[in-house]
Amino acid sequence: MSALISLNAADLHADGTDITAGPWLQNVTETEFTVMWVTEGKCLSWIEIAPDDGTPFEASERQNVFQSMAGKRWTGTSHTVRVSGLQPGTSYRYRILVREVIDDSNPYGSIYGKEFTSSKGGTVTTMDYTASSCSFSMVNDMHDRKDLYRNLTYPVLDADPDFLLLNGDIVSYVTSIDTVINHTFDPIRELAADVPVVFARGNHEGRGADSYKVADLFKTPTGEFYYIFRQGPVAFVVLDGGEDKPDSNVAYSGLADYDAYREAELEWLEDAVKDPLFADAPVKVAVCHIPSLRFPDSWYSQIWINEKFNPVLNSAGVDIMLSAHHHRHFLVEAGECGNDFPILVNSNMERLDFVSTDGKIDIKVYNADNEMTHSYTFLPR
Repeated sequence: MSALISLNAADLHADGTDITAGPWLQNVTETEFTVMWVTEGKCLSWIEIAPDDGTPFEASERQNVFQSMAGKRWTGTSHTVRVSGLQPGTSYRYRILVREVIDDSNPYGSIYGKEFTSSKGGTVTTMDYTASSCSFSMVNDMHDRKDLYRNLTYPVLDADPDFLLLNGDIVSYVTSIDTVINHTFDPIRELAADVPVVFARGNHEGRGADSYKVADLFKTPTGEFYYIFRQGPVAFVVLDGGEDKPDSNVAYSGLADYDAYREAELEWLEDAVKDPLFADAPVKVAVCHIPSLRFPDSWYSQIWINEKFNPVLNSAGVDIMLSAHHHRHFLVEAGECGNDFPILVNSNMERLDFVSTDGKIDIKVYNADNEMTHSYTFLPR
């Protein structure tokens, strides 16, 4: 992993080329990755990518990659660049280049400011389905607590995980999309530049006037909040439980349509678990913010997920589900409520570290002082 990236004078420009958020990595596969960032003003912005071979960037074989839409390079304040044609399990360096758009009112002659090479960038390693192990860290239910979020994730900087999993409710409400950026990526900016951020939506990310924009910050293989992906021996199915109360609840102001959304997701799930990317993996993990369990006091969506998702996950041979939502740590053993797999619920005060190698799953849980509080070993079904 690259060294900590700090903001310095070279990154601050009165002309609008200041990178105010990011970069953060999304949708890393064996052959591609996406990098995202935000600039203060409207810019033409792109990345240079080079092999992570130890040579100076300027002496490397570099490639410029732009964001484009329908054949035209993108200018704006929110930037998303997708890089493809890469090799599995290979590390690449990238850095951001920016040109401020001073005036684009003339259809045949935009005026630009000086080109600026940012010190911001990072190193990304593509996934490798043949790798012998998979490791990641997970946090959830931060609810805007930036200091706790940073304290929990800071030790991950030295751990070199395959990705960081955010299992929902990182914010309490999406009254502004800037709030999501500020509370999701800013506290982990040194980490997010080098380590892919995998996102499972929580019910609170569906609340607020800008909640419709959350999907723009997280790129997935399906374009939805539910998808599958794989690293090494482990395949993941990421699910979205939606809101936790009935659509008719007064709190949703008549805007909730989660029953239909979950039904469409269920139809997708029945096919997704048959995809060789998932079905052929030695270890199978389900991720869902709201756990698929049923207790006497379980709320509406939790019962729905238990009744509808569990049979599909059982048949697919899922080995474990990682969940959140309850703000406390507990383990539901296989067979307790229609689940053929254990369901591990992480608290809102701890980080979960996952490693799978040699056909088993090792999980350790740490508090904000990086003290281990729980430890488990699970064998695949």
